[in-house]
Amino acid sequence: MTMSCSRNGKVFLAAAALVAIQLTTVGSASAAPASAADVTFRSVPLTAPLVAHHTVDQRAPALAQTQAATRASNSVRDVPLLRPKSAAVTGSAASGVDRAPSTTVAEMRATKAASFAGMQSSRSICPYFGTGCNPPDMALAASPDWVLQGVNSSFEVRDTQGIRQPGWPRNAQTFFGIPNEPGNCDPASGNQPFLSDPRAFYDPVDKRFWAASLQVESAFGLSPNCPFLSVYYVAVSQTADPRGTWNVYEFDMSAGQGPAADFTQVGFNDDAVYFSANMFNRGGTAYRYAELFEANKQLMEQGSGAFTASGFRSLSATGPGARSLADTVQPVLTMSSGASGEYFVDTFNGLDPVTGNSCLNKAHKCSGLALWSMQNPIAHDSGGPSPTLSASYVPTKPYVFPRPASQPSCTQCIDSSDLRIGGTPVFRDGTVYAAWETAINNGTQVVPGIEYAQVNAATPAESTSSYYFSDADNAVTYPVVMPDGAGRVVMLYDRMGSTVNPQTRFITTSTAAGSFTGAGHLLKAGEASYRPGVCGTAVLPVCRWGDFSAASSDSTGSVWVAGQYANANVGPSTDPDFSSRNWGTWISNIVH
Repeated sequence: MTMSCSRNGKVFLAAAALVAIQLTTVGSASAAPASAADVTFRSVPLTAPLVAHHTVDQRAPALAQTQAATRASNSVRDVPLLRPKSAAVTGSAASGVDRAPSTTVAEMRATKAASFAGMQSSRSICPYFGTGCNPPDMALAASPDWVLQGVNSSFEVRDTQGIRQPGWPRNAQTFFGIPNEPGNCDPASGNQPFLSDPRAFYDPVDKRFWAASLQVESAFGLSPNCPFLSVYYVAVSQTADPRGTWNVYEFDMSAGQGPAADFTQVGFNDDAVYFSANMFNRGGTAYRYAELFEANKQLMEQGSGAFTASGFRSLSATGPGARSLADTVQPVLTMSSGASGEYFVDTFNGLDPVTGNSCLNKAHKCSGLALWSMQNPIAHDSGGPSPTLSASYVPTKPYVFPRPASQPSCTQCIDSSDLRIGGTPVFRDGTVYAAWETAINNGTQVVPGIEYAQVNAATPAESTSSYYFSDADNAVTYPVVMPDGAGRVVMLYDRMGSTVNPQTRFITTSTAAGSFTGAGHLLKAGEASYRPGVCGTAVLPVCRWGDFSAASSDSTGSVWVAGQYANANVGPSTDPDFSSRNWGTWISNIVH
């Protein structure tokens, strides 16, 4: 769901819930720029108990998938959700950050080795409410032989030419082998577990596929008569073939503390798999803290449960302007050996600790990242010390909360996301690559655009960041970045505007330290406006769109991407698999 998010029209939460992230301003808005010494970071040790582990043979027929009962139409609705942008804004319309300097450097040419449709919105792909879901969210893991895609509540395996494998797609309940809710506590959904926010990656060293998803019950307004549950399922394939048997692990994200988890995030390095979450009170009315954990990768691959998922909660940054709780602290995908521990990265999404500015205020500029480093992640499993967590301040160019995007059927009616890093960051050869949304003045008007950073992990103060934006009123949003084996960087993003149906595109740099310049390349054009006649109305002024895109690198260094576009499936409602939420996904292999 992304709490900050709604899924499946799920019943979601009070708009002001993330106001709690802002905490306390302790300095003036004109505070001087920060150095590494100006901002301090804190966290509290915590353990995510391993509830259970089991195996799931994906070769078994997927005929036992639970079919959801269709909820009454007035129970399936889009409502404001728990995301930082939903909090009250006190300033004027966004002025945007200054545009990036123009450049004459030509964009590097890139081609698509394979390009095909991924999963599309439908009742069967998103069965929980029986009418489809939005947004899709996306998970992607690609090897030289197979492509595993996840959307909201289903997974699918294709070969690298796009041929869907027999028995796929299958919903997340079947994929992870999760039982129905006990008794008859949620009859409106057929007693299905509520699963959402998939993530996936391929480990090119161990040649294993990984997938994760959250489950939540009796929180956020979901299944209120069921026992409380807030868990992550983290699964790993036993071989390089994702169609075979998987080891599945269930972790208690509440860890006895009470809150419920949202916004699944996963990463890995040579030693461990890492997962993190945003934690809310069960009613969804207040944000509590971010938490992150490590788990022994080798033991999970072996099917062992003899490890402890140790980690930290209540991550915060304190500077001359404010103390701010961290949220959406993304673990990185480590794509090269020799990393010193595991890195996590987040924007300052509530208060800017240096200036005290409210990053939820569209009139305020914020800047900077937090780069967290976990050391000794699995030593405790063999009697060694517990892991440690430290952090550094990373300077960036300013970012400003973006306005909604337009499409041909309505103006400023598509959610262009917020200031969080949604797509999973990547570490390669000493650099962390990350991208997020911002408002940008493109020379004629303020539009939703992208800020991307190349973080020097050894010397964070020497990191760089820049902007990417479009022309006219066109928005570019929901970015994800992935360096290839030759050191170039691919960025996938979505684009839309008053004359452009929501589409998905990519762009590349010519070197690892290069900039994204030029118009990019079209992967899949939008076929229609998204939910025409619904978005931009009094009932639903701004529609949900993405939450996060996905990218993967296989063992050859080739980059795969998965983006979202608006398909033409806007009727008829008499189709037994019809979904009124007409998103589609598109998968491509980018080669140079």
